[in-house]
Order: sequence, then structure tokens, then C-alpha cells
Amino acid sequence: MPWADWEAEWQALSEEVYSGLADWRAAHPRATFAEIEGAVEERLAGLRARLLERAALASAATNLQERPPCPTCGGAVQARGKHTRRLTVPGDQVVELERTYAACPQCGTGLFPPG
Repeated sequence: MPWADWEAEWQALSEEVYSGLADWRAAHPRATFAEIEGAVEERLAGLRARLLERAALASAATNLQERPPCPTCGGAVQARGKHTRRLTVPGDQVVELERTYAACPQCGTGLFPPG
């Protein structure tokens, strides 16, 4: 999904975070500030991960249309199919990035495009 089309999904995720926090707060009316902070951080971590994932996947670098030269030898890299990379971001949330992987036929260096 292109970045411009993501507004509805972002709105839904934001509302889910807010309503989840409101429900948690109703269930914990005597929570301390530290407990409230923990609940907020837990919910924001998931939202942060989805935002990072979407922003990275919206990058033109994901499909290697413009293939960069090999960082090792400068040769032309060739696409080697799509691969998924899993990264752990703050809050122990996992972000999955699917990108076109490339390799240099001259030296064998692999390239997973940045986001």
C-alpha cells in the first residue's frame, strides 16, 4: 500500500491505541503515574512499530528499480527475489520489511536495500 493511501489504516491504529488505553484506565482507576506511563508506552510501542514498517515499505528502495552499484566492487547488482527481514524496535516490537534482495555476480556481495 502506498504511503498516501495509509491514512485510514493510521487512523484506525491510533483509535485502537486510544480506546485500549481508555479501557485500561477504566479498569485501573487507582493506577500510579508509573503504571499509567507503562500502559501508554506499551500501546505506543506497537503503533511506533507499524509506523516505522509502513514508512520503510513506502520507500522506492524496496524494489530496486534503480539498482545501486555493488558496495564492494562497484559492479552491477542483480535482483534475487523478495526476502523478508525482521527487525526488533524499541518496545520489543517486530517490524517486517519485504524487499527485493540483490547480489553482485562479480564478487557475490548481497544487498538488502535500506528503508
